[in-house]
Amino acid sequence: MKKTEVTNCDKKSVPINETITIDEKDFCNSCFETNFPDDKSLSGKKVEKKYDPTICSACSKDFEEIELNKIGVYPHCNDCETAVNNRVFPTWVKAFFIGIIAIVLFSFYWNWQYFDAYNKFQESIGSFEKGDFANASNLMQKASTEVPEVEDLKTLADFYSGFNFLKQNKSKEALNKFNSCIGKIPPDYNLDLYINMAKIGVTFDKKDYDGFLAASQEVLKIDSTSAECYSGVASAYSCIYAAKNDESAKIKSFEYLKKAKAIDSTSSEAKFYYNMIEYRLFAHTVITREEFIKKFPNGWIKN
Repeated sequence: MKKTEVTNCDKKSVPINETITIDEKDFCNSCFETNFPDDKSLSGKKVEKKYDPTICSACSKDFEEIELNKIGVYPHCNDCETAVNNRVFPTWVKAFFIGIIAIVLFSFYWNWQYFDAYNKFQESIGSFEKGDFANASNLMQKASTEVPEVEDLKTLADFYSGFNFLKQNKSKEALNKFNSCIGKIPPDYNLDLYINMAKIGVTFDKKDYDGFLAASQEVLKIDSTSAECYSGVASAYSCIYAAKNDESAKIKSFEYLKKAKAIDSTSSEAKFYYNMIEYRLFAHTVITREEFIKKFPNGWIKN
């Protein structure tokens, strides 16, 4: 666990996960509440939530002084990172790797561009496995431009771009990229999972909460072992309740939230998402993740 010195506080140090950063200055929970008692006091300020690089955000295990790799902004231990990569880095991608090697070996003596594309392909895979989707997308696009006749590279470039857009919360652009991969990858690969993940963002942004529910249910059909998938359905039902005052949707939201908590009740990201859903059900309103963090940087507590 890592600690940090906080601003205007008698405490010498506080665990990073128990702080909130306002305009580049770290505050402990009590100091934050004292200095920023309401939304008005936070107006125009940059609010950030930092994550301890030595604590896995998925399993919450403390690795003391060892800094973990990150997927996006979230630190992950090796086991949790492997679990994520196995979901997003399928066998067919590795099969492309073998095919590209064959092309390079055949073409190296007469066409340098294949060798250059091959190097970019390798670098792109390395970036993708580390969760650096922006660099992975950029490198794969360059590899595809080098050898436009290799359609698989263009498919991978679109696939990587889709993940990069998802990471940036650009769901519409991500959906377009994933849709372009339809019919170009083996049918046993769960492209539908990522298409529906993008649809979740698109429908939420459009306030199409019925569409949000449909996409979340499709994701749950694909993966019924993940707390994230159950909480996604719970989130959709909570939006329907808030928008339509549908009591049956509220009941359904609590049902799926309970199932999600039975799978994961400890990880920081899961607890954050559950808290946001519970606030939505209590306040009867829908706000974005960013708005929720700004309004409740230390989490929402029912009075």
